[in-house]
Amino acid sequence: MARRHWEFDLADGRHVVDLVHSYVIGKRTITVDGTTTTQRAWPLTNHAGEYKFPFGSHDARVRIRTNGFTYSYDLVVDGHEITSGQGTGAVARPGIGGPGSQRLAGAIIVAIAIPSLAFVGKGAYDEYRYHTASATAVGTVQDKRIVSGRYSDSYRLTYAFVDRDATSHRGTDDVARALYDQTRAGTRYNVQYLPDEPGINRFTGKDDTLPIAGLLALCVVGLASGTYMFVAGRRRLAAIKRISAAGQPVTATVTKLKRGQVRYVGKTVTIEYEYEDPFGRRRRGRGPLMYPGEGARYTLGGPVRVLIDPDRPGESVLP
Repeated sequence: MARRHWEFDLADGRHVVDLVHSYVIGKRTITVDGTTTTQRAWPLTNHAGEYKFPFGSHDARVRIRTNGFTYSYDLVVDGHEITSGQGTGAVARPGIGGPGSQRLAGAIIVAIAIPSLAFVGKGAYDEYRYHTASATAVGTVQDKRIVSGRYSDSYRLTYAFVDRDATSHRGTDDVARALYDQTRAGTRYNVQYLPDEPGINRFTGKDDTLPIAGLLALCVVGLASGTYMFVAGRRRLAAIKRISAAGQPVTATVTKLKRGQVRYVGKTVTIEYEYEDPFGRRRRGRGPLMYPGEGARYTLGGPVRVLIDPDRPGESVLP
């Protein structure tokens, strides 16, 4: 059970709002200046979102966010976030979906892709050596066991073999269920190994070229995508900072209202718009992710005030 308390001043006087939210059943009890409203939700579900409630002539909403483990709460009145005891704050917008999130996501993807690429690259090199510089020996099975996995079981054999230098080595490899069932301790199978690294070995007849090639391609795509997201997010943040400091206001026309649902955020709205730059060229832009309360201000075909970069009129920001 979460409880929140806000006290703030508006043009029509001082107000007190209390919220009681049940994590499990989702019920929201909102008290505004002594008048209580109860809102119910589906139990045991994600309750993130923006929920409107009666507040005189004001457009008032409770904004609930979650990281999957905990909830956070904000009060939004007439499109502005209320900070208890300090009046109205900035326009309330989701904390994700912007260029900052894009840059962070790109950095995380790159951080994962680089070591993954190195790991898969080592496997690709070993597979290449299996095809070009491997040797074979006779391996004797010493043990077998079933390894339980999340989705299926693996049937693993442990074996020993002697390389061309008369040195004994041990290895393990997974086999099909049928082969596992018919194998006993002492059963012999041909083993393929790398002479310069006999510790790298497997049963003959295997070829992992296609799986490794697929993983390698996936890592390369991930690295390229992450790099693009990081660079694009950083450039967009720089453009927003530049335009916010010295942007030129123009009136644009709303061409699309896109409504969606974002996990841990709730319902969202994004607007797309067109405007004519100082040189008479038609340009397109897109606003940030908004909550429905702010998105309700805009209508398809209606005007919207945006800021453009005087030096790069193709870049714009919806304040």
